Amino acid sequence: MSCSFRQTGFSLPVAIFILVIMALIGTALVSLTQSSHQSLSQEVISTRAFYAAESGAQIALGQLFSLNGAAANCATPYPAVNFTATAMDGCSASVSCTSNTINSKTYYTLTSTGTCRFATLSATRQIELMAKGP
Repeated sequence: MSCSFRQTGFSLPVAIFILVIMALIGTALVSLTQSSHQSLSQEVISTRAFYAAESGAQIALGQLFSLNGAAANCATPYPAVNFTATAMDGCSASVSCTSNTINSKTYYTLTSTGTCRFATLSATRQIELMAKGP
């Protein structure tokens, strides 16, 4: 007595299905990795722009209240600062100054804008620093 089985190829569609699912998972992982890399790069550029703005404000504050005893003066324009350090390459800061006198006290407002560019990414951050004159 001989048995004959009819083979219908059930394992071939299952194998193709598994390959398609694996390919979709692989594509999703590659896309997620690229998106994560782009997000991290933008965060780094944004942090650099913040520190460029902070550094610009500190430089301007040092010029506004100089150690040589000169009177604080907001009328002098502050030159743009282009950073050359390796970590801040491609970053710059520009600072503006305004002053207000209230009850015979002079208050200075420094607004510093830091901008960083790297390849196709760019970020701009702005900080405002207020100081009371002597």
